[in-house]
Amino acid sequence: MQIAEHKLARAAKPASCCSDFYEQDWVRQIAGDNFHPGGEALTRRTVEAMELPAGSHVLDLGCGTGTTAMLLARDWSYRVSGVDPSVSNLTRAQSRLERARSVSAARQPQALALQYVPGRASALPFRDASVDGVLSECSFSLFADKPRALAEIRRVLRPGGRLGLTDMAINGSLPQDIQDVIAPWTCLEDALDRSHLLQLFLRAGFVINSEGDESRGLRSMIATLKRNLLVLGAGAIAGGIALPPIDVEALRYWLDRLAGEVNSGVITYLRFNLYCP
Repeated sequence: MQIAEHKLARAAKPASCCSDFYEQDWVRQIAGDNFHPGGEALTRRTVEAMELPAGSHVLDLGCGTGTTAMLLARDWSYRVSGVDPSVSNLTRAQSRLERARSVSAARQPQALALQYVPGRASALPFRDASVDGVLSECSFSLFADKPRALAEIRRVLRPGGRLGLTDMAINGSLPQDIQDVIAPWTCLEDALDRSHLLQLFLRAGFVINSEGDESRGLRSMIATLKRNLLVLGAGAIAGGIALPPIDVEALRYWLDRLAGEVNSGVITYLRFNLYCP
């Protein structure tokens, strides 16, 4: 599979990190709006475990195009700040928010208390102790300085604040081919194991309320990506549309390789609900 490996690495490996990869239009076609395993169902479980009352100020850290941020503002009536370093993501998120507010104005329900703010986890643009909760979905593994990011999260959280975090984790070592080709665009390149994550949380001063293995959502996401690839390919052929700039068969191969490592327990997806004393 050397040819497939070469084509995928050349076409898919991002310039900086996997967030650049997910900003490509063809990736959005097969991945949809939820770029994290477990989708909305896992978001709801994580947020419910945070046990924050309506009106709480919640940061969606690494908000992407705003799917979760809008859910937080709409279904929990939180005051939400979506934070992301990507101008492209925030532009899309703001456009979606404006469309939603237009619909809301026509129906006259309660307005969404939601804003999008450019920023990075290493230097959050918020005052000390000004936030009730922080949600981080499949973004912590991307932070270059994880201790600094946790220190910033703790700085902006009020005493009693909550952190809900879901992310990729690795047990042992990734096979070299997956490390070289798959890791850079699946948020695995800097992923840690569970014990290392727990140490980081405790050293940052957090108390662990609950945790769970959410790898089922990762397996489901991989299966969905494979199905959507088939649909994308069939639609392109039927409609005379150009396929995305990647070897689709190679991508299917690597999704199968990734699924194998998930099934073996080497790659997992974990949820942590933490408390800030």
